[in-house]
Amino acid sequence: MQTIVEVGMPLKKHLIYYHDMLQKQGMQLVFACITHDLYYAKDTNFDGLTENQMKNACIRLRMSGGGINTKPLGNNKKMLQQEQELIKQGYTKVFDTIKFDFHYMKDGMNTRIQLQDIKDLGLLVYYNNHDYDKYSPKKQRELLIKELNGYGFNFKQTDLGLDKLRTFYYGKKMYSENQNG
Repeated sequence: MQTIVEVGMPLKKHLIYYHDMLQKQGMQLVFACITHDLYYAKDTNFDGLTENQMKNACIRLRMSGGGINTKPLGNNKKMLQQEQELIKQGYTKVFDTIKFDFHYMKDGMNTRIQLQDIKDLGLLVYYNNHDYDKYSPKKQRELLIKELNGYGFNFKQTDLGLDKLRTFYYGKKMYSENQNG
């Protein structure tokens, strides 16, 4: 099975700076929402797992909406019922994340640049491009960073992306080359 690379690079400036930068590159804000994710697992020892392994070890409950091109924010009551059912089955809440999610694209793109402002983590840009899936993970990452830089970002090939779940689990910033790895 081919590894799909996604970069999640931390950003240093404010959201509006990147919004303006992407608009100057012909991008349009096509989607925005607030997302509240709750992650539950039976085994809560994630020592040594990658970001993707942690994500896959969990059941995620998501409440999302309240933005442009979305429906109203989800139903709290339904989420509480789902939580109670998971707890009855022996699951424990491992992560509780909230993010403001903004997607940008322009004509001809088959993917989106995502700016995510994640509570207690900060602003990140997430990006993958399925046109690159046929390449090695190293080449995919190289192409993704090159493409992001073409839109005005300024990343070095040696810059690492920030792993959200690993950071919350270990209580310190955790980095890797692939936020989908």
